[in-house]
Amino acid sequence: MVKRAATTLVAVAMGATALATAPAYADTVAPTSSPTPSPTAGENFHKPYTPDPRIVSVDVDPDVVVVSRGRSAQVTARVTTKDVQSVDIDLWGPWGHGDHGGDHWFGKRRGGHDDGPKFDRASRSWSFDWSDRAGTYRVHVEAIGLDGKKYTEDRSFTVKRREWHAPRPSSPKATRIAGFDATPEPVRKGRALTLKGTLQVAQCWGDWYYDDWDNFSGRRGGDRYCFDSRDYWNDWHWLGSQDVEVYFQPSGSPRWQYVDTIETDGDGDFATSVRAWRSGTWAVRFDGNRRLKGSEATDYVKVWRH
Repeated sequence: MVKRAATTLVAVAMGATALATAPAYADTVAPTSSPTPSPTAGENFHKPYTPDPRIVSVDVDPDVVVVSRGRSAQVTARVTTKDVQSVDIDLWGPWGHGDHGGDHWFGKRRGGHDDGPKFDRASRSWSFDWSDRAGTYRVHVEAIGLDGKKYTEDRSFTVKRREWHAPRPSSPKATRIAGFDATPEPVRKGRALTLKGTLQVAQCWGDWYYDDWDNFSGRRGGDRYCFDSRDYWNDWHWLGSQDVEVYFQPSGSPRWQYVDTIETDGDGDFATSVRAWRSGTWAVRFDGNRRLKGSEATDYVKVWRH
């Protein structure tokens, strides 16, 4: 009885040992642990964008503006900015003050934590002609950043005039006798006639200004310069101390008769008195010289007989 009990205990002990040393198979499950949850899109750690306001660039094209007489030229300023709510583009002239108000404004901007950098571009153009002052101009840009601060930038450009001047005249200058008149008319036979007029020389010739005897100054500025160069003979100047000859051609005769020689005064004026004996044409003539062309003028007068 005791022996059988001992045998049973040995068997139980061996079974326990076998269970303890048997390998673990699929039915053996390791203890589970709680996984770390994945963050959702709304739970990302987003760093708000910090605006970086500035004027990135100011370009002026061209940097040298050349204007010709009778034409115009254009200059354009192009501005690139970052993170600004408004921008103004002004033109400052050589005299040192703004002569144009700004007209390129961005609308108001509102920044948020998910906003990124904002780049904007604006441009402005100006036209220049011969009447504009030559010199250095300045494009002045003012921008208000999203931070409320003001930022400025300047760019300069130059306006030049394309000067052109006709070569100094070498051929004789034109003259004319202006306002020639023989009075009174008609006139009774034997009565006195007054002949008067003014001798003039072309004041502007090939853009050169005549201001004295055989003197071309070619000066610029004011009324001393011939602005309209296309017509060349666009104004006249008195021509003093010149001999003017008086002639008469009776009606029905092909011949001219020499009467007298008179001299122009300091204003180019001349006047003389003659006796009228026959109806006919009175003439005054300036012969000219190698520097001045000749000119003449005529007036017909009828003479009444007793």
